[in-house]
Amino acid sequence: MKMHRLLRRQLDAHFGSHTDAPAGMARLVREIDAEYRRADQDREALSRALALVGDLAQRQALRTEPGKPAARPAFSRALRRFFEQAPFAVIICDPGLQVTSWNGSAGRLFGYSAQQALGREWIPLLLPEAERSAAREELGEVLAGGDARRWYRAALTRAGEETSYEWSIVPLRDKSGGPAGVAVLAQEPLGGRDPFALALEASGDGAWDWDLRSKRLWISEAWRTIAGVAQLPEDTSAWLERIHPADREQFDAAFAAHVEGRTDRFENEHRFLYRDGSWKWVLARGCVVKDRSAKVIRVTGSLMDVTQRKAVADRMLHDALHDALTRLPNRALFLDLVKRAFSRARRREGYRFAVLFLDLDRFKAVNDGLGHAAGDDLLVQMSARLQTCLREGDTLARQGGDEFTILLDDVREPNDATVVADRIHQVTTKPFAISGHEVFATASIGIALSAPTYTRPEDLMLDADTAMYRAKAQGRARTIVFDATMRERAPQLLDLEADLRRALVREEFRVHYLPIVEVASGRIQGLEALIRWAHPKRGLVSPEHFVPFAEETGLIVPIGHWLLDQAGRQFQECRRAAGASALTLNVNLSSKQLLQNDLLEHIDKVLESHHLQPRDLVLELTENSFQFNDQATARLAQLRARGVRLYMDDFGTGYSSLNALYRYQLDSLKIDRSLFSGGSPRGQAPELVRTIVSLARDLGKNVIAEGVETAEQFGFLREVGCGAAQGYFFSPPVDAAMARALLERGATW
Repeated sequence: MKMHRLLRRQLDAHFGSHTDAPAGMARLVREIDAEYRRADQDREALSRALALVGDLAQRQALRTEPGKPAARPAFSRALRRFFEQAPFAVIICDPGLQVTSWNGSAGRLFGYSAQQALGREWIPLLLPEAERSAAREELGEVLAGGDARRWYRAALTRAGEETSYEWSIVPLRDKSGGPAGVAVLAQEPLGGRDPFALALEASGDGAWDWDLRSKRLWISEAWRTIAGVAQLPEDTSAWLERIHPADREQFDAAFAAHVEGRTDRFENEHRFLYRDGSWKWVLARGCVVKDRSAKVIRVTGSLMDVTQRKAVADRMLHDALHDALTRLPNRALFLDLVKRAFSRARRREGYRFAVLFLDLDRFKAVNDGLGHAAGDDLLVQMSARLQTCLREGDTLARQGGDEFTILLDDVREPNDATVVADRIHQVTTKPFAISGHEVFATASIGIALSAPTYTRPEDLMLDADTAMYRAKAQGRARTIVFDATMRERAPQLLDLEADLRRALVREEFRVHYLPIVEVASGRIQGLEALIRWAHPKRGLVSPEHFVPFAEETGLIVPIGHWLLDQAGRQFQECRRAAGASALTLNVNLSSKQLLQNDLLEHIDKVLESHHLQPRDLVLELTENSFQFNDQATARLAQLRARGVRLYMDDFGTGYSSLNALYRYQLDSLKIDRSLFSGGSPRGQAPELVRTIVSLARDLGKNVIAEGVETAEQFGFLREVGCGAAQGYFFSPPVDAAMARALLERGATW
């Protein structure tokens, strides 16, 4: 550094080769020079150099004691010139701490001339009142035989300005080893000259120096700025009392570990009290300073305000563990929470928890029909509704796509989990307002309860997932609680998919027909084609056991193609044999089939191949297969333009509305079978049936009643003016040969 080089030049100019000096004095000067050279890279070497300069001052003082002539007068004059031109303040004091020597740099730093300073006690002359007591206490220790000290303290100039300085206090001894005074060396803080300190100052980080012997704490202006206060006591309480209580133990442990040599450096991040009562996050770093005997005497370091960085890091961590759309915990965080629940279960006897796995029904139809923005909106609204179903301590997370998971804490009995699931089904019965439409979305829910047999959180979640797929396969909007038999069935789902694919190739599917009877005449007016699976091992499998799964996997599309083609061929054969030219063929169409690009082409091919007219074909759709889906609406218009008839199936359940019947210009509606099961002999809701028939008639639409099982129900339908009916009262589903026989004998009811 510049200051060190200047001092070396002064030493060379004043002492040359030091041939006129005693050997001990010359050696001391060489040591001073060596220490200053090292001080260019080493802050501690600078302190040692200053101490040696003080020692030099002590020796020269002894050589010129009052009443005794100087052994080397020329050397004494050179030394006086050296002190006078030193680039730092040098103040020599007697044992009473009164100034006996005051150099030019001291005058420039503090504004006092030598004449004004000599004979005055230097502590009240230069130090602020708040600093004086502690300074006297430490100087007393130095005079009593202590080591040199280094301070970072403020000083008052003659003009009253308070500035921080770096001080080195070096004890002076007489020939007998007794106290002869102190050499006080002072310079501007490192920030004024040292590039490293300048960088620290520019960064806004605070500096601190903790004296372990006196428990004194020196802090820089930047440190005070971080705390937001101008004045603080110079003891460790200034720091310790500002540490958040929850962070104090960790701070003390880290500090002690470094002081005791168990860590290479001290580093601790903690909350720090600001003047307005708020908490900042700070990062404290430091390292120990040892005396010549290798004893740790101080810890010095920096304090950095990391509040903003901490906030950014916390936000990044939050984002890494939360879903960006719903702000819910994501899969990674949820899995961690389940792991913690496992830990609690191991510690607390009797503690149980549960995982609910939810999948939204028909989410893809909304996403494809109204766009991804609408799908995102539905997910956000759904997450808000799901939150209202939880108990205190429960956690909702988004797994991805349209899947959610819930961690139920402290489940006392299985019913606790099903109660929450029931709440979810209840809140999802109401429509969602999405992009100007009312959209209905239900959820299939699987539940897995914790048990000692589980050792991995992933297994519990997998079982909840398995139960959810079972719920979806049973008709959606259902809840299934996992049991061990389902684990055995999980591989069976893969087998089921493989079996369905083989069934298509091997033509294992069959078509059965359910007659549709005109109520007024009692004659058959149409046949509804129903698929069955002639499984080589399980026999005839009804559609509820494989169609939902086929829809999930997309196999419903090729199966639907096969059904339409096979039914078209058999229907034409039956109609020709019976001479029933006015007969219609009714076929169910799923939402996935409706949106297939080749649907129209396939229908045209079937009609042409089997010599059918478009009016002979009736496609039955549930409202939720096309509601608020612009692509589906356009497809319905294309089908109507071809002359294909369109019926709304399962009316009276879910979200069916007469408004949709009129809006989509459907030809007829079919009243769901549930309205005729149970209740009075006329069915469960005869007045509702009467109202539906009346309103449909006003709209010019035909009505078909499903699930008719008794003559009384049939008579009631005649009474209310229902157009057609089907059910076991007339005939169960029959194969093509039986359907042909019914038509040939002209069966009537």
